[in-house]
Amino acid sequence: MTTVNSELLIDHLKKKWRGKPCTLCGASSWGVSDKVYELREFNEGDFKVGNVPIMPLIPVTCDNCGNTILVNAILTGFVDNQVPV
Repeated sequence: MTTVNSELLIDHLKKKWRGKPCTLCGASSWGVSDKVYELREFNEGDFKVGNVPIMPLIPVTCDNCGNTILVNAILTGFVDNQVPV
């Protein structure tokens, strides 16, 4: 399982988000996962493993209301685009 340096991701998000609050509750306290998760293309319940696009994502969760934002791990540079996913 791929792990992420949470402090580096927090620094990245601070630069990109510029202190924007949660869109649901307005709080500004976020929890950042140190794990990368996969989002697979939906195939109408037919589970497929090969030749299906997978997007690596890092969850960022509002500490107040639980709203969760998924951040693309490739675009942030935490997962190499050349590594097959």
